[in-house]
Amino acid sequence: MGWRELTVEQLLGLKNPLVIDVRSPCEHAAERLPDSINVPLLSDEERAVVGIIYKEVGEVVARRHALKLIAPKIPTLIDDIVALRTLHSQATVLYCWRGGLRSESVASLLSMAGIECFRLQGGYKSWRANVLRDFQTDQYRFVPLILHGLTGVGKTEILQELRSLDLHVLDLEKLACHRGSAFGSMGLAQQPSQKNFDALVWKQLREVDTNVVFMEAESRKIGRISLPDCIYSRILSGAPILITGTIEKRVERIISDYLSTSTPEQLEVALEHLADLKERLGLERVKHIKETVLSGDLHSAVKALLLEYYDPLYAKQIEKHSPFLLTVSGDNPSLAAGQIASWNQDSAAR
Repeated sequence: MGWRELTVEQLLGLKNPLVIDVRSPCEHAAERLPDSINVPLLSDEERAVVGIIYKEVGEVVARRHALKLIAPKIPTLIDDIVALRTLHSQATVLYCWRGGLRSESVASLLSMAGIECFRLQGGYKSWRANVLRDFQTDQYRFVPLILHGLTGVGKTEILQELRSLDLHVLDLEKLACHRGSAFGSMGLAQQPSQKNFDALVWKQLREVDTNVVFMEAESRKIGRISLPDCIYSRILSGAPILITGTIEKRVERIISDYLSTSTPEQLEVALEHLADLKERLGLERVKHIKETVLSGDLHSAVKALLLEYYDPLYAKQIEKHSPFLLTVSGDNPSLAAGQIASWNQDSAAR
C-alpha cells in the first residue's frame, strides 16, 4: 500500500472522492475545493507561529518546530481520516496549498499506517488555476434561459420548482447567500468568499448535462460577490422570460422571505440601510417609511419601497430585454414553473 500523485483532471474523473484539506482552518474557510473536509495538520495559531519562525530564523528551524507540534497529533489525525473513510467508502485525496510538504507528510503517514490515498499535484493552487482557465476559455455550450421580473415576483421560487422538475438550474443568489438587493443579506448566513463562490459555480457548470440552464437575471455583483464573466455575459444575452406578479402577492412574499425569520438586530440593520435610499426617495420619505416599519405596519412599508424605489429602478433594466419569449405570473410558482417547462419542451421540439 502507499500513496500516489493525482492531477486535477484525474481528480475530476473520480466518482465522489473523499477530499481532505490538511491546511489550517482559516485557509480552508477562505478557499477550498467543493465538498472537501478539513483535517488540519496545524491550527491557525500554530501555523502563524511557524510562519514567524520561518521569517525570523529560517526554514530548518521552522520545520523542526512544526514537527514538534504535529507529532503528538499523528494518532488522532490518522484515526480521524480512517473514520471519514469508513463513512464515505471512497477514494481518499489529500491536498494542501500547492501540493507540498503538508499533504506529502499526511500521505506518508497514511501509507505507513497501511492506508491507500492520493495526493493532489499542485494542491489548491493548481485546482484554482483550472477553475479560472475554464471560466476564461468559456467552453460551456448550454443555452441560458433567464428569468426577469420585478422584486418579489417569485423568480427564486420558480427556479426551485424548475429544479424539482429535473431541469437544470443555476441559482446564483443561493450560491452567493444573498438576494441581490440592499437588504439581500437579511436572515441569511454569511456570504462565501469570492473563491469559494467561484468553486461552487464551477462545480455546478461541470455537472450540466442538458442544453438548457435556467438562471435569474442578476447584476454583475450579488452583495460583495462578483459573477464570472462567462456567467454575466450569458445573463445579458440569454433567452429572456418575464415573470410578473400582483403587488399584494409580492409584498406578502417579501415579508415572508426577508422579515419572518429576522432578529430585532437584523431589522435594525435593515432600517439603517434605508438611509442609503434617501437620494432617490428623499430624506422625508425615508423617514416616513422607517416610522411605518417601527409602527408595525410592514405591509405598507414594503409596498411603498416596491412601488417607489425598486420598481422604477428595475423597470428600465427589464425593458432592455424586451421582447420576451414568454411571460408568466409568478403568484403561483409551481404553476409558473409548469408553464415554463411546457414551453421549453415545445420549443425544443420545434
